Amino acid sequence: TRRWSQVFAGTATISTSDAREKTDVRKLNAVEIAAAKDLAKEIGAFRFLASVSEKGEAAREHIGMTVQRAIEVMESHGLDPFGYSFICYDEWEDGNRYSFRFEGLLAFIAAGFEARLAALEATL
Repeated sequence: TRRWSQVFAGTATISTSDAREKTDVRKLNAVEIAAAKDLAKEIGAFRFLASVSEKGEAAREHIGMTVQRAIEVMESHGLDPFGYSFICYDEWEDGNRYSFRFEGLLAFIAAGFEARLAALEATL
């Protein structure tokens, strides 16, 4: 209930990504690539219900998907959605909330795009 609704900054946030702090990076397997492709198909436009309630038709469109749908897609491929850092669920005394880590989600989807492009290029 005390979430920030927006953060204004002069530049983007920096996430450290030092190889010395990670296992070796592995390629996504065929099942993960299939899930990534299906997640890309879920991207669409939506409005936040609170904004629609407050602003009506003036509420802005956002692009993305819901975490619950992403969970369904991952599970449909036999994957544990909570085993991937881009799917988040937090619970506290006053409630709970699903959320994304978008940089991880978009990187996962990008791997699906790369697989599609590689397949197309292989046919040329």
